[in-house]
Amino acid sequence: MTSSETSASAFSSSDTAALERQAEVEQPVTLEQIWNENHRRSSVDWISKSGYKRVCLQFPDDYLPHSNAISVGLKELLATEDVKVFILADTTYGSCCVDEIAAAHVDADSVIHFGNACRSRASRLPVLYLYPELPLDVNVLLGKLQGLRAESKDRQVCVYLDIGYQHVYGEQLKKQLSEVLEPKELLLELFPPIEAESTTTKETTNLERICIFIGADNQRFANLSLTAPAAVQWHIYDGSSDSFSSKNPLTAQFIRRRYFHIEKCKDAQTLGLIVATLSAEGYLDVVTRLQTMAKGRGIKTQLISVGRINPAKLANFLEIDCFVLIGCPFNNMYDSKEYYKPIVSVFEAEMALNPAWHMRYPEAYVTDFKQLLPEGRSFLPFDAADIPENDVSLVSGRLRGVVNDSLETAGDPASLALATQAKMALMTTDTGLSFEDRTWQGLDPALGQTEPAKLQQGLSGIPINYSHQ
Repeated sequence: MTSSETSASAFSSSDTAALERQAEVEQPVTLEQIWNENHRRSSVDWISKSGYKRVCLQFPDDYLPHSNAISVGLKELLATEDVKVFILADTTYGSCCVDEIAAAHVDADSVIHFGNACRSRASRLPVLYLYPELPLDVNVLLGKLQGLRAESKDRQVCVYLDIGYQHVYGEQLKKQLSEVLEPKELLLELFPPIEAESTTTKETTNLERICIFIGADNQRFANLSLTAPAAVQWHIYDGSSDSFSSKNPLTAQFIRRRYFHIEKCKDAQTLGLIVATLSAEGYLDVVTRLQTMAKGRGIKTQLISVGRINPAKLANFLEIDCFVLIGCPFNNMYDSKEYYKPIVSVFEAEMALNPAWHMRYPEAYVTDFKQLLPEGRSFLPFDAADIPENDVSLVSGRLRGVVNDSLETAGDPASLALATQAKMALMTTDTGLSFEDRTWQGLDPALGQTEPAKLQQGLSGIPINYSHQ
């Protein structure tokens, strides 16, 4: 491959990328697990009582083999009612988010969402969430938890049920868990919760917490384990394999990597705000807040909406130094080395741009950007006057902050760099590209300078048999 072909491949996907894209596949499910009598009764009652007439069924990638059978079955159950059913097979951003944009294309008045769900509050359409019902051997689970009895005493134990096991939720399971673990306090929670409010917002005691997740080591567990801190580590019981393991999500390596990205966000001269949701409530308020904080630091912002992101798409924005992903709680963390510029979450951008977070270590990671707004539990007011005038980058050694404005107007960008103590040489950094620095400005229309072309009859018909051939 030549150098020109290599550079071109960085900015575009191959023609087979769409076919080779890895699907969002979790544990394989059967039709009975995702469409049993409970699912059918819930769907029919919900549609009939509300009088919905145009219903969209949204499926993740691994549910698509069963989508037609579910659609046909629902139509048969609603045969006496004038209801149209549509299948949403390809979501705009992620399968966990309700795709209200695709539903609007068919003028839908409701959505039934299957499988993984972030439960971000939809702003346009009513939604019914249907989760799979995976088998769980409670006796095996209790046997695995026997080893945690000594660790659980005099502590608070929080047991979270993943979406596949929420059908076993109840007082009977809570009683059995209490008898086995003998904790000071036991909480049995659903994740994602049935209510719109996250379980992590509930007030808890000051007891040390032991956290147990009944489900697979998936994105939902990663989200929960970062937002709900445990005493020492998390325990995971995977019902599909009857395996029991422990994991500490907040490792030193993870924290160092995220704080490095926060520093890169502080150093950025241009931030790209990627809107990865058009349905989650409050995303426009977050965009406005990020633009205000960036402007207070003299940082330019660009608003971007490109659907599902990938390295090829973002590589086209050469002038952007760091991206901020505004997405749902399950779709806002990208730590892949394939991307050319760092991608931070809204919370990490808040820590970088808001001086109120300076020298403040958060109690837990915030994945839901609504919690950073004035009504949220992690809101800290922004005041541009609190931005330090003599702020030094820990990555590049350059001065940054409000003092940069006066230096840049002096016409000496090099003066923003610090001199090293050894050779007293000025440090230089890559300032990136800006639109005005580009040599290619697009096609020149040359209005009024060229002769108009004559109108001619174009081709018609189908490509294999044009009418003139």
